[in-house]
Amino acid sequence: MITFLRHIGERLSRGCVIFVEDEETLRKLGETILTRMGFDVSAHGDAESALERIEQDQNIVLLATDMSLPGMNGVNLAHKVRQLGINAPVLLMSGHDEDEINEAGGVPEPGLILQKPIGLAELRTVVDSLLS
Repeated sequence: MITFLRHIGERLSRGCVIFVEDEETLRKLGETILTRMGFDVSAHGDAESALERIEQDQNIVLLATDMSLPGMNGVNLAHKVRQLGINAPVLLMSGHDEDEINEAGGVPEPGLILQKPIGLAELRTVVDSLLS
């Protein structure tokens, strides 16, 4: 009963999502959507800061990243996450076609490519399907 009472009013998290987008407006929008979906979101404007965060706490449920980022692209970030032994799904959001993404190394499984522009309902649906 005491444990139950401690949780009243607390939001139950669906886990931590790392969201990487260099365009500030899109980053804030993605962070808002994912937070409203019940996730704890760690939003980053570049792959290097996201990777530093992941190295500190590897307990993530999803990596959602843009392909085009300053420094390191989203595909390289996803592969570095796999090298750390993290098998969380990867959602690569990109305006690039699939051939370009595959030439860069492809999205590791489990993962999906979501072509930009992305609708809000589409993002929710894809995230839920990746995590089900």
